[in-house]
Formats: sequence, structure tokens, C-alpha cells
Amino acid sequence: MMTRDEALRFAQEWAAAWNARDLDRILAHYSDDVEMSTPFIVKLMGEPSGTLKGKQQVRAYWRRALDRIPDLHFEVLS
Repeated sequence: MMTRDEALRFAQEWAAAWNARDLDRILAHYSDDVEMSTPFIVKLMGEPSGTLKGKQQVRAYWRRALDRIPDLHFEVLS
């Protein structure tokens, strides 16, 4: 279980990684065997199942997504 301070630091690093558009830092928050499902995967990646498995597939997805949303920005509010 994280303390509130640990959770805040984690969230701030998560947002900073996204705002820097640094895929290595972003993916450091995921396990190697990550599985991700969303209908956007079908559209963006052409994967009919809508599911990606592993960091390399997720990396390719986030790369394409970041290229399409150049002004994406996160802010930790609380």
C-alpha cells in the first residue's frame, strides 16, 4: 500500500513522463507483461481483438497516439 506522499510522487512522475513524451519513462510504470484493451487499438493499430500484449506493442500504440495528439498534457490536481 502506498502512502499519500508516495502516491503523489508516483502521479507527478507519471504526468511528467507523459508531458515529456518520453516513452521509456512512460513504460517504466508498466510491467513487462502488460495487457491493454481499448476500442482505439482496433482503429489505431488494426488489431481486431482491441488488445495489446507486452511493452513493445504498447510502446508502438503510445507512439502513434502521441504523434496524433501533439498537445496532450497532464496535470496532477490532487
